[in-house]
Amino acid sequence: MLGRDHALSGALAFAALGPTLHVTGSHLAAGVLLTGGAGVLPDIDHPDSTVARSFGFLTEAFAWVVARISGGHRHGTHSLVGIAVFSAGALAAGAYQLSGAQSAGHAAFSWHMVPAGLYLALLYSAALRAVHVGGHHGDLLGIGGAVITCYTRWDVVPVPLGHWHVPLLALATALGCAAHIAGDELTHGGCPVLWPFSEREFHLLPRPLQFTTAKLGETWIIFPLLTGALVLAVWHATGHPL
Repeated sequence: MLGRDHALSGALAFAALGPTLHVTGSHLAAGVLLTGGAGVLPDIDHPDSTVARSFGFLTEAFAWVVARISGGHRHGTHSLVGIAVFSAGALAAGAYQLSGAQSAGHAAFSWHMVPAGLYLALLYSAALRAVHVGGHHGDLLGIGGAVITCYTRWDVVPVPLGHWHVPLLALATALGCAAHIAGDELTHGGCPVLWPFSEREFHLLPRPLQFTTAKLGETWIIFPLLTGALVLAVWHATGHPL
């Protein structure tokens, strides 16, 4: 699946759950953008992917390292283990940011913001690049969005999830990665969800209904459906009945 559609599916996942999560306003907007970015995050295992190109040679080099560790494209990062690792990283960054806020108050800057800020900048920039917004200008917008989000602490606002309260950044990361894997499971390639225990590729559709990335099925069916569903989900999440 193309990066554009991965970003849309991630944003759709959060927007669709918005009313259930009781997330509105700026938190809803941040969640939709962050989950859109996390929707392309598993492709950090490929140096030519949308997310790997976000910050030039820095993210491309990081993607090269991830590819070696995870076994290549559509392996480790496209599995339950990958979702857990990305989500744990986001959770740790948010917890570190909160620990600094609790000890220093609402300071203009704290080193505790840096890990979460880097995570946020990557997700925002990846989301913008995936929908072809701005190139390097989009990267600057992503960095600016990360600074604002860190300073306002929108990324660490606790979101109710059953009996737990999960920081927005961690929840958005988990949802986006899960949406990415589900999207790739609609294609002929599938995903090795149980990696490293099994290399078997899982699919959500029978073979006759599976599509090939960037072909007519994705361009003329999947993309319009995702776009329309996202508009409706955001409309509903902002308090308008469908």
